[in-house]
Parts: sequence; C-alpha cells; structure tokens
Amino acid sequence: MAEPTKGHLVFACGESLYGVAADLAAEVVTLPALTRVPGAPGHLLGVFAHRGEVVPVVDLLKLLGLGQGLEAWKRAVLVRTPKGALALTATRVAGVSVLPLGLSPLAADGVRAHLLGPARSPGGEVAIVECQGLFEHLSRVG
Repeated sequence: MAEPTKGHLVFACGESLYGVAADLAAEVVTLPALTRVPGAPGHLLGVFAHRGEVVPVVDLLKLLGLGQGLEAWKRAVLVRTPKGALALTATRVAGVSVLPLGLSPLAADGVRAHLLGPARSPGGEVAIVECQGLFEHLSRVG
C-alpha cells in the first residue's frame, strides 16, 4: 500500500530546502519595504500590508539558528493558516513536489517540532513546515 502524499511548494532558504503544503501557500511575494516592530525577536524582520492585512515576515535562517540571514531578503512565501498569515523568507522557489505525509518532527519541542521530515524531493532533502503549529508557536513565544 502506497503511503499518503500531498503537494508541497518547495523553496530554499539559504542552502536548505523547505516545503509548505500547497493549499496553504498563497503566493510567492516580492517583499516591499518592511515596517519594523519595536522589541520584536530577531527572526521577525517586520511586517507589510498585503491585500488589506498585515503580514509578519519571518527569517527562517535566524529562526532556526542557521545563520544571520540576509540583510535584504527579496522574496518570501506567503502562507495562510486558519489563524492568520505569515511570510517565510526564500532565496528561490524550487517548484511543487508531491511529498509523503506522516513524517516525524525534527525535534520534540521548540521551533523544530514544527518541521517534519526529512522528505525526498527531486531537488534533495526537504524539511516540511507544519504551518499551523509554527504560526501558533510564534504567536506564543514571539
């Protein structure tokens, strides 16, 4: 019996690949000038207005402790969850891949608990972002 799968938008942030469920990936946006949020954690680069809503921009590299990120991110993947939207920084979009469901979290707690995998895609190993859990996690801890 084949394992269940789902379409994911796969994108790179730095050297690593990430995937978000295609039904949650609203679009890839070119980032405008961001409005800084005083006292925000370093991974929250700021917010921007998009079609009538304020969208926070999260630097995945900083959030995961993988580096300093870029000074001027140009693109992000806009993700919509039932609780709200957020934009995840991206250096490039790799396309849509069908990836397996039911993967284990990369850690038991913290932000990595909302990354599943690794999954294999044509471009390499992908960490799947569990967007709803990540949104809730960031809403609690900042």
